[in-house]
Amino acid sequence: MRATSWGVKGLVLVWLCGLLACGDGGGRQGRGTLEGQESGGMTIERPPEKVLITCPIGHGEAKYGTGVKVSPRDSAVSFQATVSNCVTVLGSAVTSATLGSEAPSLVRGISCADLARAGAGRQVVTWNTTETSTVLMSQSHVSVQDATTLVTQTGKVLSGKFQGATAVRTTTFLSTDIDNGCRSDEGLTFLKGPATFSVTYP
Repeated sequence: MRATSWGVKGLVLVWLCGLLACGDGGGRQGRGTLEGQESGGMTIERPPEKVLITCPIGHGEAKYGTGVKVSPRDSAVSFQATVSNCVTVLGSAVTSATLGSEAPSLVRGISCADLARAGAGRQVVTWNTTETSTVLMSQSHVSVQDATTLVTQTGKVLSGKFQGATAVRTTTFLSTDIDNGCRSDEGLTFLKGPATFSVTYP
């Protein structure tokens, strides 16, 4: 009876060991479980925070070579901005930056209804550390909030500092500036307003 009792206990121990992932003798299964947890966001290679850099204070300017009106027309468009008070979670020396178009680009059929296309395309960011990032702004969104029009543009850092990260720039314009410019004889040629900029992990 005693031998039978130990045999049953042995089977129970083996069964429990399987449930608890004791491993195959070399401990590989147990390590696999830990690796799975690490791949779920607990690795030490990348910090838990997603934000690399946030620059909450800035100023942006959009220029239109040919005044933009309600009816679509071609115009050479450029965008420039400066941002400061940058905060980083990685302890970087980055505190400010200038960013904008490498050169004015001809935008076909732009109208006052799609001003978010200003500032799209390839942009160059020059950090206060003299390092640079080349960003391709490819997505735009416009949100009208009371007296302001918020333009948000999102893209990828193609090369340079923070390569592979996602960049987001927001610029806030007065809606009256847009309306007055679009209704003028010359059309809208210039817009300016507060800007913010951030670089995050993909």
